[in-house]
Amino acid sequence: MGGPTTPKGFVQDGPPKGGFPAVNVRRNLPGGGMSTLATVGAIGATLTFGMVSIIMANRQRKELKREETDIRFSILPFLQAETDVKLAFVQAKQLENEAEIMKDVPNWEAGANVYHSRYMNPMTVFGIN
Repeated sequence: MGGPTTPKGFVQDGPPKGGFPAVNVRRNLPGGGMSTLATVGAIGATLTFGMVSIIMANRQRKELKREETDIRFSILPFLQAETDVKLAFVQAKQLENEAEIMKDVPNWEAGANVYHSRYMNPMTVFGIN
């Protein structure tokens, strides 16, 4: 009268005889890899190797720079002499060009200073040089 009715041949699904097996709810994680001490040791070794490599590279770079500086200083007199010869040639050409351009101007001296001032050293006025 007040309960559910089931049709003929219907079988209710239920637990097997003896019950269901227990469900494992514990965490089952694998091991964490290297130990903390091994990890710290590996990091320390890596940093030490890196710093030693940097120090050796800096020493080598400093030595190469010193060698390059010595080479540049050794050829400096030759480069300066070459520059002096070029400068003397250019100045002679400029003087020649100035004399050619200003040949029609009276009282013109090629290469002379065009600025004239009345400046005298202060001690020259009193006769002290």
